[in-house]
Amino acid sequence: MQILGREPALWLTLIQTTVALAIGFGLTITGEQVGLINAAASAVLALVAALAVRPFPVPLLMGTIQAMLVLAVGFGLALSPEQVGLVSAAVAGLVGFILRMHVSPAPVRLDKPRVRQDSASV
Repeated sequence: MQILGREPALWLTLIQTTVALAIGFGLTITGEQVGLINAAASAVLALVAALAVRPFPVPLLMGTIQAMLVLAVGFGLALSPEQVGLVSAAVAGLVGFILRMHVSPAPVRLDKPRVRQDSASV
């Protein structure tokens, strides 16, 4: 999987380098915020890579949304842990509502799986 012709790991390195460079030139953020930026960037890049995979990995989408919420709280969004939980639950419900229109149950297999017998055990 490539994003604009580059591997996701290269994009993550570019983001981390850019943040370090910005801090070197005077951007005042805490070490915790740097960690949050890196975690959110990793989650977003993983989600972008997951968009090319079928079936779509819903847990990865939820993880990305939760990482972005934690990032927002780390940068000052005034939400309590309970409110973060409520927003996550609401997003999960919305994602389930939207995805249900695009998925269908897997067909039931009627044939029984075959048991392999080794020649030594016969």
